[in-house]
Amino acid sequence: MHQTLARQILFRLRDHCRRSGVRLLSLTDRRLQPAVRIAASEDGFREHDGALVTLVLDICADAQTVDEQAQSTAALIGLQIPAVPAAMPSAAAAALERAWWPAKITDSQLPCFLVPIQPMWSSDLFGVPSALIPRDDHLGISREHVYYRAARSRGEKVPARILWYASSDKNQSVSAVIACSRFDATVVDTGRSLYNRFRHLGVWGLDDILRACGDRGQARALLFSDTEIFPRPVGLHKVQSLAAQRQHPLGVQSVFEITPDLFSAIYQEGQPAQ
Repeated sequence: MHQTLARQILFRLRDHCRRSGVRLLSLTDRRLQPAVRIAASEDGFREHDGALVTLVLDICADAQTVDEQAQSTAALIGLQIPAVPAAMPSAAAAALERAWWPAKITDSQLPCFLVPIQPMWSSDLFGVPSALIPRDDHLGISREHVYYRAARSRGEKVPARILWYASSDKNQSVSAVIACSRFDATVVDTGRSLYNRFRHLGVWGLDDILRACGDRGQARALLFSDTEIFPRPVGLHKVQSLAAQRQHPLGVQSVFEITPDLFSAIYQEGQPAQ
């Protein structure tokens, strides 16, 4: 629990920096608890002048542009950081995007997926659309979450990025991309095994997972983290327009891989108006 809380606090500090336009986050307490130091190390903080520091880069751009902002920010405190290369391998890009969250490097090899989710589940997982009943405390504390689907592969690859498309049903009409997450892992197993392993990270009950198993007897768990809720949900018509401009096929009925260019266009559309 200490580790979970430490990770959540660090993420909230990053988000506060982002909203405040601050690009450097420094932990100066020399008596930090071990759980905080471990969490900071996992999040890409580095030792510098007796403090733990990291960059908070609110940018979605190519490697050269990200590198220019990173270098100019690091120079403010004399921090030496390596250059950001173009066409970064997916694992390296995912690690850097985690370390400099919410940075997105658009010309890396990191795959991107559009994942549909029903409004009742997006409400429980993300708080969008809003509901009268608050989210489970464990979901709110954790940065990691899980969502389940049928076991059949739709080309899922990790690490990757996820754009969440909240659909519409008879009770709630959303039909918009509402959030972005880091896609960390995918696990196929029996419904009961998935439930026992990940029930603290998701909103589906055992019966829900078993229904997804169908005749195959297995389901797929998508493990994701550090979800950003879009200030401006991107409606389906706008998503379709952005895809059409790029002559890009589009599917919102199941997991669908999209290009980094389309990801970038949708992601930036969801950010606050300048």
